[in-house]
Amino acid sequence: MTNVEISAVDRDSRLRFMEVSEATETSLREFWKVLEPHLPHVMEDFYAHLVTVPELSKLLGSQTPRLKQAQAAHWARLFAGTFDDTYMKSVHTIGLTHNRIGLEPRWYIGGYKFVLNRLVEIAVKKYRWSPGQLSDVLCAVNTAVCLDMDLAISAYQDAMVEERAGRQRVLEEAISDFDVAVNEIIKSVASASTELQASAQAMSVTAEQTSGRTTTVAAASEEASTNVQTVASASEQLSSSIAEIGRQASMSTKIAGQAVQDAHRTDEKVQGLAEAAQKIGDVVTLINDIAAQTNLLALNATIEAARAGEAGKGFAVVASEVKSLANQTAKATEEIAEQIKAMQGATHESVDAIKSIEQTITEMNQIATSIAAAVDEQDAATNEIARNVQEAARGTQDVSSNIVSVSEAAAETGAAAAEISGSSDILARQAETLRQQVDTFLSRARAA
Repeated sequence: MTNVEISAVDRDSRLRFMEVSEATETSLREFWKVLEPHLPHVMEDFYAHLVTVPELSKLLGSQTPRLKQAQAAHWARLFAGTFDDTYMKSVHTIGLTHNRIGLEPRWYIGGYKFVLNRLVEIAVKKYRWSPGQLSDVLCAVNTAVCLDMDLAISAYQDAMVEERAGRQRVLEEAISDFDVAVNEIIKSVASASTELQASAQAMSVTAEQTSGRTTTVAAASEEASTNVQTVASASEQLSSSIAEIGRQASMSTKIAGQAVQDAHRTDEKVQGLAEAAQKIGDVVTLINDIAAQTNLLALNATIEAARAGEAGKGFAVVASEVKSLANQTAKATEEIAEQIKAMQGATHESVDAIKSIEQTITEMNQIATSIAAAVDEQDAATNEIARNVQEAARGTQDVSSNIVSVSEAAAETGAAAAEISGSSDILARQAETLRQQVDTFLSRARAA
């Protein structure tokens, strides 16, 4: 049921309480005939009076012409004396409007007093010679004005009460939501404080462990740096040794190459010697053949000398000598042949040995070449190792420097953990204080 419908229901009881009668309604309609010509002047004075008050002037603004027209229409309904639904809606709207724009009842009552004075003046001037009629009109005007103020102020108060109830409901809902939200926040803060405390303790333990480990790592890094420097020096020495080995291997390669060439030349000479020995053997064979022929001829000559008797004795002696020489020559050629054969065998063995030596030297040359190539590769690898070791040395120095920073950071972390732990304690206490203050606030807000 709306406020207008409520006003319509209790309209009769209000009219009875205000002593509104048919005579009142008749007097109001009669007076309206007198008032209507004076209404523009009354309106002018009324709004001129209102604008003298800064608060009211601000509310009126540029709406005065429209408000004059609305006010005149409302007074026409009021002095019609019917007090019907149209009038009830009009006065109800006035009350709601006053509440909406913030026009307090004191300004409304004061303004009506100003208008009522003007109405009394008009009535007295009109009915001064008719005291009975003047009394009826003044009573009717006073009743209508009081009824109008009662209904407008009631609407104003009903709206204000409704708004207050609405605000109260919103406030209750806001308080409830605030209570839930704040409790959740306080729980979260308390939980976060506990977790923060645990994290701070963990950070403190970690900082201590880190500090201890950084001390160990620093010592190990220092030792590693020393070892790396030692390795770097050893790598440089190894690089120098490999370079010397490479130089000697290169020299060995050159010497082996020269030996191969010498072996080739020696082989060629021994081959020539073998060929010469073969030729000598051929000559010895020829001499041996000649000695055999000579020996045969000497034998024939001896036979012929024997046949010649005394005459052939001298020839026989010569033949005997020739035979002896042929035999000696045959023996000598045999010995020479044996020596040449032995020399040829030795020559062949020398040739084979020289070839074996040449092959060995060739293999040595190949091995020396491979060694030289391997030494070059090893030298490059050693140089790379030396470079990497130098970089590792610089890296260990950087690690040593960084370990100092890490140690300092660990110390700072420990200090920060201590501060966080203290802050978490303060946060927990503040959360508890906040809970107490919120509980107090909510209790007071609900009590209000």
